[in-house]
Amino acid sequence: MSKLLDNKLAPSSSFMTNLRSSLKENIEKIISSKITMAVEQLKDEFTETTDFIVSEQVDIKSELKEKCHKIQQLEAELIKSNAEVSKLGTRLAIMEKISRDCNIEIHEVPESKSENLLTILQNLCKVIDTPLNEADVKAYRRVAKLNPASDRPRNIVVTLASPRQRDTIISAMLRYNKQHTNDKLNSTHIGLTGTARRIYVSEHLSAETKQLHAAARKTAKELNYRYVWVRFGRIYLRKADDSDAILVRNLDTLANLR
Repeated sequence: MSKLLDNKLAPSSSFMTNLRSSLKENIEKIISSKITMAVEQLKDEFTETTDFIVSEQVDIKSELKEKCHKIQQLEAELIKSNAEVSKLGTRLAIMEKISRDCNIEIHEVPESKSENLLTILQNLCKVIDTPLNEADVKAYRRVAKLNPASDRPRNIVVTLASPRQRDTIISAMLRYNKQHTNDKLNSTHIGLTGTARRIYVSEHLSAETKQLHAAARKTAKELNYRYVWVRFGRIYLRKADDSDAILVRNLDTLANLR
């Protein structure tokens, strides 16, 4: 019996050969089954992942499309708002110009605590041979400086009865200076003591126009333009007597001259 058992358990016996073959086959089936299950599980997980990614991508595309549409709406509203602001700016500039049409601005008149601006104005008009009645003067005042640090006296703004009176005074001042090239209008002419200080009379310009006027004067000096003047709130340049006048609309106009 023992010998028979030893023969069956011998490695080369058919029993052991069949046993090994059976075990190998079973192990392979088990491994194959496990691998198949793992692969199927991975497939399911991958499918779920790709489905999730596709779903998210669809949501992102939809959200992106919505945002793009919103941006287009905002851009259209911005263009419309800019156009409206531009129109309002133009209207405001026109209204501001109209409100200044009867004003003159007198520059460089020395300040004094006891000064009488109406008397100063009337003396100035007498000097330039353009008498002015008190009834023709609607208002007068010193105005704040554009540059608070400047040591120049504050300008005097005078509101007259009509734009014609404004133009008459400015023309008379220009004519006076042309006739007195060696002694142009200054502070001593209007009864103020102290060192003579050149006085200027101009249209009452807005702060923006004043800045543009200053830039125009600087450009004219650099490029040897002979004339810079303001007429009805507009700034002009002329290179020489026989040159055409150039309307200075903005800083770009000056830049294009260079």
